[in-house]
Amino acid sequence: MNTQTSLSVRNLTKVFGKGTDPETLRPGFRQISLDTYPGEAIGLVGESGCGKTTLARCLTRLIDPDGGEIFVNGQDFMTLEAEALRRFRRHVQIVFQRPETSLNPRMTVAQFVGEVFHNFHTVERGEERRRLLELVQWVGLREEHLSRYPHQLSGGEKQRVGVMRALACEPLIIFLDEPTSALDVSVQAQVLRTLREIQERTQVSFILISHDVAVVRYMCSRILVMYLGEIVEEGPTDAIFTSPQHPYTRALFDAVPRLHRKTIPGVLLGGEATARNVRVSACLLVPRCPFAREMCTNKPPMMVIGTEHRAACWLVSRG
Repeated sequence: MNTQTSLSVRNLTKVFGKGTDPETLRPGFRQISLDTYPGEAIGLVGESGCGKTTLARCLTRLIDPDGGEIFVNGQDFMTLEAEALRRFRRHVQIVFQRPETSLNPRMTVAQFVGEVFHNFHTVERGEERRRLLELVQWVGLREEHLSRYPHQLSGGEKQRVGVMRALACEPLIIFLDEPTSALDVSVQAQVLRTLREIQERTQVSFILISHDVAVVRYMCSRILVMYLGEIVEEGPTDAIFTSPQHPYTRALFDAVPRLHRKTIPGVLLGGEATARNVRVSACLLVPRCPFAREMCTNKPPMMVIGTEHRAACWLVSRG
C-alpha cells in the first residue's frame, strides 16, 4: 500500500448548541481521527443520526468543523479560503444520497458534467467530448445519456451521473453518502460493481457512508463504526465482521436479517440512540448496554485487539 495518505484527519470535532459545558452541547461528532490511502475504500457505519453525513460534510468543508485538522495529500485543507479553497475542492468530492437534489433540472448530463471542465480545467480545450465519452463508459451509461435531462433518467442512472461528475474533477477522495439506499436491489449491485471497477482503474479513495452493512462488507477493506458522534470500533472488514468486539457493533450486526439461525446469542440494546441522558465523560452506550459496569462511567480509550483492530470498550481489556 502507498504510505502517502490521501486523507489524514486528526481530532475533528463538530458540536451544535451554545455555551462551553460539553455535557450540554449536542454533538455532531467528537475527536474523529482517520487515515485513507490511494485506492482504499473505508466504510463508515452506524445508525441514522449518529453523525456520519455531518462528518462527510465537514471533511469536504461544505460546513466547517469546530476543531481538528484535515490534510489532503499532505496539504492542510483547513487553512484554505476563498479561491484557493474552490480550486482545491476538486480533490475532495461527495456523491449525495439523493442524486436528484444535486442535478440541475435545466441542464443535460453533458452540460452538467461539462461544467467541471470549465471550473477546474481538468481537460485540454477541444478534448471535452472525448472525456465525456470516456466517463460515460466508465460509469456504465451510454452516449445517448449525455443529451438527457435529469427527469429522463432512472434513479440508478442519476446516481451514476453523480459519480460521473465527481470523477470529472479527477479527485483524490470521493465520499459516497448512502449511494444505493434509494435503489432497487438489482440496480444496487450494478452501481456497486461499477464503483469497484472505477476504483481499480483510477486508484481514487472511497469513504462509503452507510447503514447497510452488506454494502460496506462488499466494498470496503476497513470499517469504522460510529455511535453518537464517536468512533467506537475500527479495523479490517473481515475482523470486524467475524469478531466484533464492541457491544454496539455486535448489536448493529445482529440487527441484520439472516436466513439461518445464529449459533450464539445476539446482543440486544435497550432504548434508542439519543444524546439525552448521555455523559460525554462516560461510555456513550452506558444507558443502553446490557454489559455496562461501574467502570463504564469513565470513558474507555481505544483498546488494541489485533492488527489495526481497536475498540473503545473496557470489557475488551478483560476478554
